[in-house]
Amino acid sequence: MNWTSLLESKYAADAFIKGHFFVIKFTPDIVAQEVHNLGIGFIQEGESKIRFRLLDSSLRGFNCIYGKEPTEGLRLLLDSLSLALDTVGYTSPPSAQVKYTTLMPISGLSVKSIIDSLYRDYIHMDHYQQEKKPKPSILNTAELRKGLKSSLQSINRSSYFQENKVFLESDINDGKIVLDLPIWRPQVNDTMFGHDYLFASVVSADYIDKDALSFNLDYLGCTSVQNACFLTSREAKAGLFIYRPSFNERITKEAMDIIDSHIDNSLYNLKRLKQKEGYDIEIEVLDVEEEVYDKVATFVN
Repeated sequence: MNWTSLLESKYAADAFIKGHFFVIKFTPDIVAQEVHNLGIGFIQEGESKIRFRLLDSSLRGFNCIYGKEPTEGLRLLLDSLSLALDTVGYTSPPSAQVKYTTLMPISGLSVKSIIDSLYRDYIHMDHYQQEKKPKPSILNTAELRKGLKSSLQSINRSSYFQENKVFLESDINDGKIVLDLPIWRPQVNDTMFGHDYLFASVVSADYIDKDALSFNLDYLGCTSVQNACFLTSREAKAGLFIYRPSFNERITKEAMDIIDSHIDNSLYNLKRLKQKEGYDIEIEVLDVEEEVYDKVATFVN
């Protein structure tokens, strides 16, 4: 025996709490003889007080099986049971439909851990509930841009990602205008890039609320790109990349029609700048998140 085993033995002897537990059983129909576990009780060694945990008061599982009226009756029974355990103790259940099992020995690191473990092992009705369908996820602009940053980092293009707002010289607004452009490469005196700017906005249209849709598409998207075009030059390389959500429980056909209509209206001025004024603007509306990242990666290369 080495010194570590001596420590383990001392820990086991001193730290473990010992006592006895019992399961609280309930028979809703004497004829059918169906038995459900309503809770567990624990009596620590050297004490008389009962620590207990009863079935979750929402009774979702019981309600699914037996309906509303029996569930209300069980809720009243649980109240009586709680009072009986606190006052009368282990000896006398409050109803003929309730029985306590014989006391069984148990030990653990704490009273709470013992009770939690027993509850998980014996109270299965609490875990019974209809499986819920996962809610469709929302890909907002902040999350889309966070994913874009990671994507650009993975291909060593993170220098194109702009964390902060872009300030450009203007003859209004005290000589400065603030733009929200997550993709930004300013004008540089370098033969590799020439003297052209490169910038783009990346936004999501995954919004039901019309004000949120307008803020993201119009302000963060189209207006930022349009103002950057006016304040740089026609030689700048500009882009707008929009994530369009797919149909799901949240995005119905009606919601999608509103989103598509808003996208078309928002893009009108940018398309006019591209077709009539000769600005170099790449416009992409994409249904898949990864395709947005791929298009931006191609754009900055």
